[in-house]
Amino acid sequence: MIKTENLTKIFRTDEVETTALNQVTFDVKQGEFVAIMGPSGCGKST
Repeated sequence: MIKTENLTKIFRTDEVETTALNQVTFDVKQGEFVAIMGPSGCGKST
């Protein structure tokens, strides 16, 4: 099983703060498949 609770990821530069994930909670049970989907350039692999 993979589990995360209240995961937050913020990218910061000198001028900009961008919240990529805000208190995300999920779990993936054994045998389940998960796909991360979105348009090109939206940060899926980040």
